Amino acid sequence: MIKRVQAFLQLIRPKDFLFLVLAYSLLGITVAQGEFGIRFILLCAANFCAVAFSFIYNQLADAPADTFDENASSSNPIAQGKVLPAAAAAAAFVSAALALALFGLLDWRLLPVGLILLALGALYSSPGTRVRGISMLDLAGHSWLLAPAVAATGYLTFQPRFTSELLFLLLAVTFLSLLGEITREQSALSKLNTLPARQTVLNISPRAARFLILLCSAGALLSGVILLFFLRALPLRAVIFILICAGILLIPNLLKLSRQTDAPLKHLSLYAPLEKAVALGLLVEYLTSFLIKIISW
Repeated sequence: MIKRVQAFLQLIRPKDFLFLVLAYSLLGITVAQGEFGIRFILLCAANFCAVAFSFIYNQLADAPADTFDENASSSNPIAQGKVLPAAAAAAAFVSAALALALFGLLDWRLLPVGLILLALGALYSSPGTRVRGISMLDLAGHSWLLAPAVAATGYLTFQPRFTSELLFLLLAVTFLSLLGEITREQSALSKLNTLPARQTVLNISPRAARFLILLCSAGALLSGVILLFFLRALPLRAVIFILICAGILLIPNLLKLSRQTDAPLKHLSLYAPLEKAVALGLLVEYLTSFLIKIISW
């Protein structure tokens, strides 16, 4: 029984997207000026199920090829025979059904957004339509697949209309997601002896990759400045909590890097710690607000 549970956890891979779901769900909720409550919890659960579907479907679609790849099969329980394809398909169906049910329970107008999120997850990995390995479509598909859609559902749950806040939220999240994906692939490639053909950053020149990084950084910074200072979409206390969490998470990486005299600064991983910082900082903000309300009663 324990081994079966472990196999399904390996299939779902919650540790790979838990902070992503929390960070962008809470970011959308915060920009929409939402509050902690039942809708808050249901929205996070709906996004978790929707993203879990994408990860399960990805494992299911990759299983035939991963079976013949020793390195890939080690992370795919279907290729290892720990989970039957039928059981994985059932898990994907249940995750999608739960996500749609929760979106519908929150607001029927969220159903189209939920369907788009699930469709993107299926189209990204489906053998007939998969975009992985096609120049730049992989980056664009992977970046839009999760973060912007999750942030949009968070916002629309509490503000069911298109506003300037939602526009700049989507721009900031898309640019950040693209930046994180490009730098992640570059970091992964620098550690490999052989260059895999599926890595999309290989299909553009190093100069073009640096230009994209600069462009995405500028776009994310500009969108973030507009959200923070012009639209005042994030409360100051939440920003302070995020900065504190970012400092706590980045200090170990900085200390580790300082001990390695030959390690360049570009090897410093920023995207994952900052994603966790946003998730933890906003979570602390909502819990603090919730406790203050309870005490004031």
